[in-house]
This record gives sequence, structure tokens and C-alpha cells, in this order.
Amino acid sequence: MESVSAVPEVQTAAPVNKVLRFDVHQRLQHLVMMTTFIILVATGMPLKFSGWGMSQWWIDFWGGIETTRTVHRIAGWTMLGDCLYHILYIGYGTLLRKRPFPYWMVPTPRDFRDFFQELRYFTGLAKTRPQYDRFNWREKFDYMAIFWGIPIIGISGLIMMYPVFWTKFLPGWIVPAALVAHGDEALLALLWIVIVHLVFNHLAPGVFPINTSIFSGKVPRERYRHEHSLEYERKFGSDIALEATPADPPPQGAAGEPLDAPETPPETPEVKGEENPEGRTR
Repeated sequence: MESVSAVPEVQTAAPVNKVLRFDVHQRLQHLVMMTTFIILVATGMPLKFSGWGMSQWWIDFWGGIETTRTVHRIAGWTMLGDCLYHILYIGYGTLLRKRPFPYWMVPTPRDFRDFFQELRYFTGLAKTRPQYDRFNWREKFDYMAIFWGIPIIGISGLIMMYPVFWTKFLPGWIVPAALVAHGDEALLALLWIVIVHLVFNHLAPGVFPINTSIFSGKVPRERYRHEHSLEYERKFGSDIALEATPADPPPQGAAGEPLDAPETPPETPEVKGEENPEGRTR
């Protein structure tokens, strides 16, 4: 009897169910920003509305007005440090590692078209919603809001913290102006976070009651395909998804344009043998 040599089975890699979207630095920066923002609101709003009875009770809960101010200032310095960490992060990634991350966040004319297209879709005037790349118009606006909010809150906070120093070379009215700017910008940021950021990112259908991607860094494959279809198809093709580091740019062509994924996947070497009903060869 002739012996038949065994032919190894051809195994197909299981599809990846999640796609890595945020690296550890981005997740850490968001965690510090979120934590310090909550502390700043909790200690700053009772100072802004100090005449309210509830504010008096809350300040006493923290141990008095001096303790509340101290905690507020520590959280403020921590938030400024987190912003510096982010600036160094994008500077290192852009200049040394040649990553296009900052450019992805810059609004473009397409974002305005997507905004109106989405309005038309939600009002029934358009049959299809816009397709988004790595970031949509809401995420870009959310991100860019920090760049006008942090300077206003940070500079005004420093003026109120060291009024004698600043009034040595600035007019005296800069201190009450800083007080108004600081409190009003903080209130605006709180309203934006509650009304817009939480609704779109955590309370929307598909992610309710919480979107864990900013904490785990990963997004379910199907949701990624739905919410960022342009980047999904560019990176992974229409049918195959592989886990990749989010900060790594897509392959660049000679003109600096991202190269599209190959139209057809590479062919698997054919293994001769009898094929069973499950598609495996023997």
C-alpha cells in the first residue's frame, strides 16, 4: 500500500473585529484632559457663581475657598502641561516621524460641504450621508475648539493668579477683563461638552451609553467602516481589515498622495488536493 504524504491545511487568518484608532499617547492625553476639565468645572463654577447657596455649600465641601482655589490651580497647571505634552507629541510625529496627523485635523472646504450634506440628509433632503475620512467635521471642530479655548482660559487664569506681575506692564483693567473672559469661556466649554461632545460621541445610537474607543484605542470594525469609510477602504480595502497603528500614515506616492489599496488581494498559492465542503484542501 502506498503511503500518502499529508498536505498541510491552508488556513485563512480570522478577520480582525476591531481597528486600532488611538495610540497610547493620544489616550493618555485625553484622559488627563478629561480629568482636569472635570476638576476645573467642579471647583471653578462655584467660584464664578459664588452668590448661590449651592455654591457656598460646595465650597465648604472642598474645605473652604482657599482649598477650592488651590485644587483649581493645580488642575489648571496640569491641563497646561497636558497641552504642552500634546504639542511635543505632534511636533515629534510631524517633524521626525513624518506623520500627517496634524494635517488631518485642519478643516478643509470639504468639511463645510459635508456639514451641509449631513444637514440635508437628516432633514430628508438627501438620500445619502457624506462619507468621512479619518476625522469628520464634528471631530475637527471639537479638536480645534481647544486651540482657541485653552489660550483664553490659560492666559486669563495666569493674569488672575498673578495680577501684580501683569499690571506692571499692562493696564489695570486687564484683571477684571481676564475674570470675565475666564469664566465665560469656561461656561461655554462646559455647555459645548455637555450638549455637543457627549451627545455625538457617547449618547448617539451605536455607542450609547459610552464610547470606549478613546479609552481602549480600538473601534469595532463595522462601525469604523460605517463612520470612516474613506479611510477604511484606503487602508484595508472594502472587505479586509487589519489592525494598524493610527498615527502611521498611509503609503505615500511620489507626489505625496496616499496610495490606494490594491484592487485585488494577492493570490494564495494553489494547493492541489481534494476539496471538502468547508473549502479546505486535504
